[in-house]
Amino acid sequence: MKKTFTQSMAWLHTWGGLLLGWLLVPIFFTGTLAVFEPELSHWMRPELHQANTRVLPAVQASTLAQARLQAVAAGAPGWQIDLPDARNPALHIGWGSPRALQREYLDPRTGAPLRVRATEGGHFFTHFHAELDAGKVGRALVCVAGLVMLASLISGIVLHKKIFQDFFTFRPRASSQRAWLDAHTVLGVLSLPFLLMISYSGVIMLVDDYLPAATTHLYHGKSGARAEVVKNFERKPLGQPASLPALAGLTAQAEHRFGVGMLSQISVRAPGDAAATVRFSRHIHDRLGAVADHVSYDAASGALRGVQTDWNPMAYLFRTLVGLHIVKFGGYPALALYFLAGLAASALLAGGLVLYTIKRRKRGGQAFGAATTQIHALIEALNVAAIAGIVLASAAYLWSNRLLPASWEARASAEVGGFFAVWALSLLHALLRPPLRAWFEQVSLAAALCGLLPLLDVATGQQSDPIAQGVDAVAVLLALALSWLAWRLRPPHAGHAPVFLNKAAA
Repeated sequence: MKKTFTQSMAWLHTWGGLLLGWLLVPIFFTGTLAVFEPELSHWMRPELHQANTRVLPAVQASTLAQARLQAVAAGAPGWQIDLPDARNPALHIGWGSPRALQREYLDPRTGAPLRVRATEGGHFFTHFHAELDAGKVGRALVCVAGLVMLASLISGIVLHKKIFQDFFTFRPRASSQRAWLDAHTVLGVLSLPFLLMISYSGVIMLVDDYLPAATTHLYHGKSGARAEVVKNFERKPLGQPASLPALAGLTAQAEHRFGVGMLSQISVRAPGDAAATVRFSRHIHDRLGAVADHVSYDAASGALRGVQTDWNPMAYLFRTLVGLHIVKFGGYPALALYFLAGLAASALLAGGLVLYTIKRRKRGGQAFGAATTQIHALIEALNVAAIAGIVLASAAYLWSNRLLPASWEARASAEVGGFFAVWALSLLHALLRPPLRAWFEQVSLAAALCGLLPLLDVATGQQSDPIAQGVDAVAVLLALALSWLAWRLRPPHAGHAPVFLNKAAA
């Protein structure tokens, strides 16, 4: 029998959402955490909390950084100085080739190097969100998940013809299936503009992976070329040694051009050569489009070599979509809005996964033949691991940062390994326990890990600054939400019938 268009959309929405939902929930949740990547990275480097008591002015920071770089990297092919700002108060330097930089953090009061523990910090969540921490294979999976997400959104709009009417008929005390469907609809309406924007901009950001032939053709065989090609005002080293004048004067000139406090990075090419150049990049925190203007000077003479502040329209369009996705604009109000929208989107996806299992459990039958029971059990376990397990693994990642020895050189990879180990254990636990008990136990443990995070600082002797305290505060708020969810998921033997999952799951 030929399917109608609506039936085809239902099939696409159900199976696309289910099969890729187990990836989409972790992708969205880690992307939500990545909104606060700088703050998480700062929290995970507690050695910086006391040292960075204030944001160092760019001129003073360049002076301290230059003194340290001249002492340890005078002959390096390049220097990089990441200037402090409100979200990144650390003075961070690097030297060597662009792909193999040695890095240090400096005390902003003295310029002395700080012994900072090795960690990927909040960047791990960004990396997982973009590539699942699996290189090209992970990136390809994220590409497929992004396309399926867009298709699921469009098919969901087609299916829910009365979507806005249903928005006002939320019945949390109805049957578990009706409550989950209502919650799924409400979250879908609330987060629909955000979901469409974030999914479409994510797809556009990965356009080179979707359509490599197009960029190869349009950019003369240079696969991966971008419309916003950055002008390069550097020059090849002459091989003639020369001392590098003080960077403070050039920093002041660059600030005069872009504004005080507007510089994000200083890059020096061939600092010990007569052809050395200095490039100053403007930060993007005050604009929607993630377009980084820059200016370059001849290091020896201080002469202007070039400035790029005008970009072609396609660059502005593309970088505006990038800016919408990575939310560097709008300060903490915009960050908070994105964070809440990301949590709502994650809950929407999670609700769809749970709704599938409830509907199939109530429908009964042998949808998968003799293996139906085993497949449904596997789906239930994957749901637990994809939803509760990813929250648990993320909390465990933060805990490992404090519990592993600070001086251990391999601790960064151990933190990441711990994340995946806890995630794998959450799946094993879900396979071995009844579904409702697995939900309750994992959500409860995640709530405990998040809620006790501030006490972990005290127990390990760490002193928090306002940025780190903000991370702790958000963790406590997440713990409260997870505690409420765990309370609603109490197993039936505790004296009530669970609201979110029916008794058959117990």
